[in-house]
Amino acid sequence: MDKTSAGRPIRNGGPDLTACWKNCTNMDLYDQQHIRDFYNRYGEQETRRWEKSIVEKVKLHVHRHYLDRHIRSEDRVLELGAGTGIFTRLLAERVKALTVTDLSPVQLDLNRRETEEAGLGASVDSWAVRDICDLRAYPDASFDRVVCYGGPLSYVFDQKQRALSEMRRVLRPGGKALLSVMNLWGTIRESLEKIILPISPEDNEKILASGNLHPTAFAPSDHHCHMFRLAEFRADLETAGFTILELSASNCLSTLRAQELEALQKDTERWAYFLDLEIRACASPGILESGTHLIAVVRV
Repeated sequence: MDKTSAGRPIRNGGPDLTACWKNCTNMDLYDQQHIRDFYNRYGEQETRRWEKSIVEKVKLHVHRHYLDRHIRSEDRVLELGAGTGIFTRLLAERVKALTVTDLSPVQLDLNRRETEEAGLGASVDSWAVRDICDLRAYPDASFDRVVCYGGPLSYVFDQKQRALSEMRRVLRPGGKALLSVMNLWGTIRESLEKIILPISPEDNEKILASGNLHPTAFAPSDHHCHMFRLAEFRADLETAGFTILELSASNCLSTLRAQELEALQKDTERWAYFLDLEIRACASPGILESGTHLIAVVRV
């Protein structure tokens, strides 16, 4: 029986910028307690962020597309940084052997409650508080798939290779990991008026150089995370020993078009065609950095 930390039983750019982010991400930035506390406070907002607008629902659709392509019913799956369970429930519909983890006990309790209320709890072997950088509770080669969606890798900063190494270790030979990380340019594109325009050029340049929302780059930020460039993400995956099978943006054509999408959704046939276009566009090499997240499917 696994236990949560609460003790309740749980069922089983340019060259100069590139050089700069390499130097910055070597710093000791990962603060596990800050991330845990942040998401304990964040609570149910984690679910609502994927449902708050039609644009977010399109991002969810793109993530789900890669689950459909790479998750098999017979797979034993480890979900890391599962949050309140928006992806847990998609996985639980597909497999019968799912292990669910998160750093935040509050998020994990919400995940369990919402998954069981949806009638999908039987697919989950256990819910457990885990750090994605420390998976020692799981033996080598014990899972067919690892799913780390929504950006957990963006919170470990300098410990990203440790996290990737742990994912690779627990995967069986030929196993796959499905990952998504926060993307620098796509986030700026979508949130220009919130994170760029209100602050000084000097602060902007620190964020651009490091990719970090962190006191070392921008002191007022309480949301500490790292936003990846594509070249950085590729290099990290290859350094960890993964073979990259697929790369995608999380959104492209849909960005900043909520009103048009609401109208388009009323026509079932045209909506299905649009979603297919979005998936194709997001996988186009010239578009990969357009979304708020970068999605990768990799193999051991």
